[in-house]
Amino acid sequence: MIQLFDPENKFWQFFSKLADVACLSFLWFLTSLPLVTLGAATASFYDFTMRQAQNIEGTVLRAYFRSFRRHFKRGTLLGLGLFAGMLFFAADLLAAWNFYLARGGLLGIALMGVVGCCALVFLCCSFYLYPLLTVYDLPWKELLLNSFFLSIGNLHVTITLAVLLILAAVGIFFLSGLFFIWIGMYIFFSSYFLYGVFLRCPWLGMEESQNGGEDGGNSSGAGSAPQGDEMWLV
Repeated sequence: MIQLFDPENKFWQFFSKLADVACLSFLWFLTSLPLVTLGAATASFYDFTMRQAQNIEGTVLRAYFRSFRRHFKRGTLLGLGLFAGMLFFAADLLAAWNFYLARGGLLGIALMGVVGCCALVFLCCSFYLYPLLTVYDLPWKELLLNSFFLSIGNLHVTITLAVLLILAAVGIFFLSGLFFIWIGMYIFFSSYFLYGVFLRCPWLGMEESQNGGEDGGNSSGAGSAPQGDEMWLV
């Protein structure tokens, strides 16, 4: 009974992390209002939650805005790239559907299948892009290649992330006024699955951290390499 009220208890630590995620969700919403900064805000959110998975997250405000400044350029570019990709595949799917309605037959079905598969691969890769960007800061080519291989090589995790995204979408549908909370919950829970994936991929150079630190500045699992103020986990 005494352990139940211990602030170091896993139960209270979990709810403390959820409280941080609620605050982060609101910060994410505010910093995403210009829309063009949506990518940088999402990168900052993932940076914090991936640190939470290692218990090195630090304070919310300081860690979030520090990461926002660090990942502003690449996070914004990634966000714009993903938005352009979504528009591209949405237009392709619409064109393939119209072709099927107009022509029908095996050719229409094949075209729908090819475009649908490409769109699905794009969606699966997008699950891994922001975590890879914030944890490893890879060059663009390696970022895209690793996201593809991780999404295919860890299909069970990719499916789990898709289910989490669907659950978040259902939550947004029924409680749209709290959409940023549902998005935050998705990022939070997905980060733990992604952290497990990174640990199982030795070529990424990630090891489990044993010690926490303020904003993760002095704690990394596998050495350190400077990136902005610091580079963590690699």
